[in-house]
Amino acid sequence: MAHINCAHDMTLLFTILFAWLALVAGLLIAFRDRLLTLWHEPAFKAPILIIESDDWGAGPLTQAEALSKLAVCLNRYHDVTGRPACMTLAIILAIPRPEMAGKVTLADAEQLPVLNSIRAGQAKGVFAPQLHGMMHFWPDALREAASVQTEVRTWLKKSELTEQLPSHLQSRWTNAANLPSKPHSLEDVQAAVAEEVGLFKSLFVGVGAPLSKIYADAARSPLAPTDLVVVPPTFVWDSRVETAWANQGVEVVITPGCRLTCRDADGKPGCQDKTMLNGNRGSGDVIYLVRDDYFEPVFGHRPEQALSALARKTILGRPCLLETHRSNFLTEAGGEPTAALAALDDLYTRALRDFPNLRFATPAELGNAIRTGDANWIEQDPRCRFTIWLRRIATLPRFGKVARLTGLLPLLNLFARSDLRP
Repeated sequence: MAHINCAHDMTLLFTILFAWLALVAGLLIAFRDRLLTLWHEPAFKAPILIIESDDWGAGPLTQAEALSKLAVCLNRYHDVTGRPACMTLAIILAIPRPEMAGKVTLADAEQLPVLNSIRAGQAKGVFAPQLHGMMHFWPDALREAASVQTEVRTWLKKSELTEQLPSHLQSRWTNAANLPSKPHSLEDVQAAVAEEVGLFKSLFVGVGAPLSKIYADAARSPLAPTDLVVVPPTFVWDSRVETAWANQGVEVVITPGCRLTCRDADGKPGCQDKTMLNGNRGSGDVIYLVRDDYFEPVFGHRPEQALSALARKTILGRPCLLETHRSNFLTEAGGEPTAALAALDDLYTRALRDFPNLRFATPAELGNAIRTGDANWIEQDPRCRFTIWLRRIATLPRFGKVARLTGLLPLLNLFARSDLRP
């Protein structure tokens, strides 16, 4: 009888084991694409903090003073290599003149104070210009909308702060004069991209200081920041725009983790056609970086939120790119520093205290590191990469919960490095 019971127990044990293996196999098969994508996503060795500020460039001359104050603030903070804090500036190259009769660009004499402030910070390594667009809208679409919308006609009389335009009209790479929006012609896209990339290059490429003057240890720095980076206005663009960027030398595209190609019937960004992670490649082999955290003090964002985002990204081997806008930092000429500037001071002070090995960099430099597999930045050790991968898959909706309940994640964590710190 004991023999029979033993055989029964063994049969039951093997049945349970087989059922568990079948469940785990089914789970892995169902999520295989996502799991593989997370494995191939580059894992960065150190905490990386980049504050990305949009909408600077052609516009009110009060920007010059705001930028100078920002540069002073940023230069107070240096990472473990001696690199000063660096803020990216997504640049708008031109503003329209009333009734769209023409435009004034950042290269024109009246915009010289703003251009000089950007270049001064760029030379010190505290500003990294990135292309936002010739304008923060499509001129023909705005002209069409102005023919029927009073608020757009009113805006055109000032035409300096694009933030005051209706949101859907701020998208450049789709015609949102009427909703849902319609794509531009390929010829118009290619011509517009060539014009704005050419002007951006003439103003900013080659202005930055040599890394040996920025880093205390130049040997540990990324490659030279020569890559062109684009931040699509309102994160609406399509593959044709991407290809045109690549053909003009753009290497890196900042994304929210997906590509949205239109404005829907309600004017909201829509028509998503792909998702991406850091290091994924797009049309023309551009490299995507993901920016999906925010630091907007004018909307009540506090340094604590930014530090939490930095901690989350670091645990997952990802750089922390924080989105902000110039509207946080603008004041009237001669005005007192904004509250956002004080919040920025607080953020950097606490980030350097809480993350002693914190690194400052630019998206162009990260793009170079990803493209070359730079071992100074990208984790190479298989067990470290495995540990970071386990952290990533644990955050997957549905997968993480089921993998814990089945015991798969606890089992895999036995092979992880317990000493790997954020």
